[in-house]
Amino acid sequence: MLDPIDEGPHLPDFHGGERPRGRSSGRHGEVDDLDGNHRSAGRPRLPLTRAGMAAGAVAVLLVIALIVLATTLFRPSDEPPEAAPPAVSEPERREPAGGEYVPEGEESEPDSEEVTTITAPTEECEFHPQEESEPQSGSRRTSGDLSFTVAAGWGETGVDWSESLPYATDVASADRQVDEGYYALAQVGQVEWSQEQGGYPGPERAAMAYVQCHLTRPEGIAVYGGEPLMTEYVSEATEVDGHEAWMVRGVVELKEPGTITEYGSVEIVAIVVETPSGPAVFKVSAPADVPDRAADVDAMVDSITVG
Repeated sequence: MLDPIDEGPHLPDFHGGERPRGRSSGRHGEVDDLDGNHRSAGRPRLPLTRAGMAAGAVAVLLVIALIVLATTLFRPSDEPPEAAPPAVSEPERREPAGGEYVPEGEESEPDSEEVTTITAPTEECEFHPQEESEPQSGSRRTSGDLSFTVAAGWGETGVDWSESLPYATDVASADRQVDEGYYALAQVGQVEWSQEQGGYPGPERAAMAYVQCHLTRPEGIAVYGGEPLMTEYVSEATEVDGHEAWMVRGVVELKEPGTITEYGSVEIVAIVVETPSGPAVFKVSAPADVPDRAADVDAMVDSITVG
């Protein structure tokens, strides 16, 4: 704060004396200035000295204010600037396949049952001509070194299945009618791949080919559709009587359950076994939603032997 400046000259004291001459009055409300010029009387002007000092004081105050602002607001800091706080937003909405809302970063409950799409094999399935032989009967079916026990109620119904198993020769079959025109069928045979298709591909690929051919042949497409979906899918190495083998199995829904037959799904099992006389195959298909037929499948799979 600046100290007050000297008050300067005072107004003349007219009490008890004459009005000074030399500054005569003109018209009412007019006065003569110091140079004798006639001007209107108005608000008294601030003497030049005092006005200059006041202006200087204001200028000093402005300079001081600017210095204070420059040293406080615009002073560089040695500290790095604080990072801006992360923006908080609502989780992004996304619609999963089922239509249920799932916040971003959270997972929906997985489907209770995995589904595998079975595609057609890259080569056309080969069906080899079968040699004339007497149909097998009794409780066992045998091809080469591989055999299985026929489930109760299964046998020969008179249908010729000899050329219904692809990539196989010396085929033996057992069937059971489950509906008009539809049968459950179990078969064994000797695995045979032509050189045109590259020869025997090994037990894993061979077992998969038996399932593919069953589902994607023209008769299969009519029943299961063009892209059959398999649940309870299994493709794994196993052993049969101590011999290396590969099993592919699963359950397939019918294209139109309940319209062409009373059951709605079929279980298919294909097992390729490396027997002493070469690779052999066991394959069975039966209704999966008929408990007795499903039990028959398990019993015949467990009954497979080598030798």
